[in-house]
Amino acid sequence: MSRVVALRAAVLTAVLALAGLAAPAAAQAPRPEYLPYAEFRGDEPASHHAVKQAYNEAVERYNKALYDYYVTLDRHDQLVDAFTRASNPAEQQKARAEAAPLRARLQVLRRDVTAAAAAVDQAKRRAAQAGVTLTP
Repeated sequence: MSRVVALRAAVLTAVLALAGLAAPAAAQAPRPEYLPYAEFRGDEPASHHAVKQAYNEAVERYNKALYDYYVTLDRHDQLVDAFTRASNPAEQQKARAEAAPLRARLQVLRRDVTAAAAAVDQAKRRAAQAGVTLTP
């Protein structure tokens, strides 16, 4: 559960950074914390394997969405830096034009990450109800 809290904090930090309310750009950007996969043991019943497989699929979707979010955020940050360093209005306009669709994409990716985190939580709850331990 603490990873989900960390994810939400990272997303909030990113939102604040995009809004210009966070620390200066010189500060180190938060890095994603990917979730580990559950490991399979040969002596487990098939029902446990199915629960772990469902959990791993949810983790895979979450990790992919988180990766896509941070790749897009990094590209957006590069464009913000280019805009800030630009010496003429044409360069600033180019950076602004390239960043606009990335801001929209970031909103979609934030929703995807949040939905994927909820799916992981749900898979964890189902595993707990089935008595399956998901520790990697």
